[in-house]
Amino acid sequence: MCRGSQGPVGWRASLAGYPSAVEIIFTTLLVLAAVATVWFSGYVVYRLYSDQR
Repeated sequence: MCRGSQGPVGWRASLAGYPSAVEIIFTTLLVLAAVATVWFSGYVVYRLYSDQR
């Protein structure tokens, strides 16, 4: 991929070595969705086993 295809700001931000604010926000949302999915699946398994007793 050539530098010109990312626009005038994109290649400078990638050279700076830190992610953009949008990338941080969406990464945080992805992690929160993964944690919620793991919690919910664990809760479902817990309820299935606790209802059998």
